[in-house]
Amino acid sequence: MVFENWLKDMVFEFGVSGYEEPIKEKIMDHLKRYGTPHNDKIGNVYFTFGGNGKHIAFIAHMDEIGVIVTHLDKSGMLRIKRVGGVDSRMLYGQYLEFLCRDGKKRLGVIGLKPPHVSKEDELNKCFSGEELYVDVGARSKEEAEGLGFNVLDPGRWVKNFIKLNDRYIVTRGIDDRAGVAMLLEFLERNFNKNLKNKITLIFTVQEETGLRGARGIEDSEYDEIYVIDSVTSADMPNVDYALSPVSLGKGPVFRFYDARGANSFSLLKKLREVAEKNGIKYQEVVTGGSTDAAGTFERGIPSIAISFPIKYTHSTVEMLDLNDIENEIKLMEKISEI
Repeated sequence: MVFENWLKDMVFEFGVSGYEEPIKEKIMDHLKRYGTPHNDKIGNVYFTFGGNGKHIAFIAHMDEIGVIVTHLDKSGMLRIKRVGGVDSRMLYGQYLEFLCRDGKKRLGVIGLKPPHVSKEDELNKCFSGEELYVDVGARSKEEAEGLGFNVLDPGRWVKNFIKLNDRYIVTRGIDDRAGVAMLLEFLERNFNKNLKNKITLIFTVQEETGLRGARGIEDSEYDEIYVIDSVTSADMPNVDYALSPVSLGKGPVFRFYDARGANSFSLLKKLREVAEKNGIKYQEVVTGGSTDAAGTFERGIPSIAISFPIKYTHSTVEMLDLNDIENEIKLMEKISEI
C-alpha cells in the first residue's frame, strides 16, 4: 500500500483522544501481517523488528482532537466540550460524527444562527464550543437518548479527503494520522531488509491532551527516539511567517525547541549530518506547542521530533505535501542504518 492509501485508511478511522480503540485495532490489524504487535496498559501499540544493534524507536500518536458530549438538554440538543486544541471557529455550521456506547456512529450538526435573526453584536462574536448546541434531530432529551446518544460519547468532524495539484493532500486528521501512515509505510518498505539496528514503532494515545501516552511508554531502554508528527507552516496569507517559518515542499522539519523547551541536541546534530550526507532537504524551527518527544525526553531518553509541515493545523482542511512525506521516510531509513 502506498502512503496516500495508508493515510486515507487511517484518517477515516475513529480515534478521538481518550477513545482510541477503533484506530488502535486498525493499526494492530495491519501490524499482524508482519508479526505480533502488543499494547501496554494505557493503550500504546508497539511493534519491534530488525537486528540487535542499538534500539531506535519511531513514535506517532494515533489520537485526534474532537469533542465529547457533556449534557443532553431537555430540548433534545447535545452540549459538548472540546477535546484537545479545538478552535471554536471550526465548529460553526459543521457536521459531526459521534461514536455512541453501542458502537454505532451517529450524526449531528452545529447550526449557525442566521443573520436574519441575529443582533448586530452577535454577527462578530465567536462562541466557545461549550456555548454551542449539537442538533441530532431530537425534540426532547428522551428522544435523543432513544436515538442512542449519551453523556461521554466522543465526536469529531465528518471528513473529506481531497488531492490538489497532484501533490497536496487535504483532510482532517493529518495531525497525526500522517505520522501513523508513515510508520506503516516505513515498516512495509524495510521489514525484509537486513537491518543491523533494532527498530520499534510506537503508536501512542492521548498526545492531544497532554502527551500522556508518550510519558507512559512501558520501556525506557531506547537509545534514540524520533517522533514523527506535524508542525504548523505559517506560509499563508495574512500570517507573520516568522511565527513558524517552515514551508510545504521544503523537506522535513527538525523540531528541537518548542513550548516545552529543548530536546536532544545530539540527535539534532545527527539529523543534520544524515540529511546533508544523503542530499535530503530539511528545515529547522522554533515553535509553540509540543510533541511526544518532550514526553519521552522527560523520561530520560534522547528524543527529537522530525516533523512534516502542514498548513491549517487543527482545522478540517489540514494540508500536506507528498514530497515532504517521501523525503521524511527516506530520512527515517537512513537513520535506521546508522
